[in-house]
Amino acid sequence: MNIVDYIPYGQANAITRRRLCRMTGLADREVRDLIGIARNRVAILNLQNGGGYFRPLPEERRLVERWMAQEKRRAKRVFWSLRGAREFLRG
Repeated sequence: MNIVDYIPYGQANAITRRRLCRMTGLADREVRDLIGIARNRVAILNLQNGGGYFRPLPEERRLVERWMAQEKRRAKRVFWSLRGAREFLRG
């Protein structure tokens, strides 16, 4: 199954993960995993606004930049949340 085939182009056509689960018959975790894998080769955005997933149109370049900034902030938070564990291991 290619999850990309179920994800529409354009923010206005975004699809929720719940709907993707219904359409594909897959569990939520499976859909998330497939989206994660597909993101290695295809731009798939979700802007944390509950609107769902979509593939950006050429004129939505700013949304791609916004999504990338959002994900970089998230990655930094995850990295810094490990600090306490690192300190613990250093003992």
